[in-house]
Amino acid sequence: MMKPVLGIFAPILIVSTCWADFAIAQLPQKPSQKVQVQQEIVVPPNENANQLLERGNAYVRLGNLEGAVVIFRAAIKKNPELTAAHYNLGLAYAQAGKLKEAIHSFQRATRLDPKFAIAFSNLGAAQLQSGDANRAVPNLQRAIRLDPKLSVAYYNLGLALKEKKDINGAIANLNQALKLNPQAPETIYNLGLLIQTQGDIPKAIAYYAKALQLNPEYPEAHYNLGAALLIQGETEKAIGQLRNALQFRKDYAEALYTLGVAQSRAGKKQDAIQSFIQAQAYFNQQKNILWAQQSNLQIQKLRSI
Repeated sequence: MMKPVLGIFAPILIVSTCWADFAIAQLPQKPSQKVQVQQEIVVPPNENANQLLERGNAYVRLGNLEGAVVIFRAAIKKNPELTAAHYNLGLAYAQAGKLKEAIHSFQRATRLDPKFAIAFSNLGAAQLQSGDANRAVPNLQRAIRLDPKLSVAYYNLGLALKEKKDINGAIANLNQALKLNPQAPETIYNLGLLIQTQGDIPKAIAYYAKALQLNPEYPEAHYNLGAALLIQGETEKAIGQLRNALQFRKDYAEALYTLGVAQSRAGKKQDAIQSFIQAQAYFNQQKNILWAQQSNLQIQKLRSI
């Protein structure tokens, strides 16, 4: 069975209220699909930096991150001291997956405004997402010092400490994030994962279930709940949760593999074979050769029985 993995690197793109007149609204979790033909982005020559900033925000609301980047860069060219433009450019880059550029933009924003807590939080989040937990931690800690009620900074710090194997520190920060924002399913879910690493499966199951009460369409929570139930020997319940995970994420290779394990334990040989075949196909697409091979071993084992 696949080891549960910390899921979505959740809401890093949060806007500080003190920048309400400038900062963009939270970007969508899934960027809009790009059209086949990109139109040229025209920068109006007569607009000032603040007007360009407003235009860039409009591009974001339309899901056109490429256009937003062009416009925000134009705003910065007209006014290099416009903190909100650097910050929003960082958000657009982060949403587009350009973490190196996002980090640079957030750094510029924090240099211009050393008290801009959410910019430090997003800087740390981008660094963490790029795999640099060591650099992320001090920026997230600074965000918390600047704004002790910034729940997302505690959340991101919890994930960063988890990467540094500081499980107790991670749990403490996620609990603080949850105290400040009790309705955040990602925080509850990640607490469940950390608690499970400490060996408390029943308590982890309760956290996964609570996360699903808040967000019934959370595939990772369904998957890890199913995996935990399987560990507890509740095979049929596990199968139900793993099917739920696949309902919301069709290409969830880990869920398919674990579903195959559960079906095999339940004596559903043919169903298990089909689940392992699908898991193998998706693992191959992901170039995850190790688990593709493991899926094939399970197929051959079942066929030999």
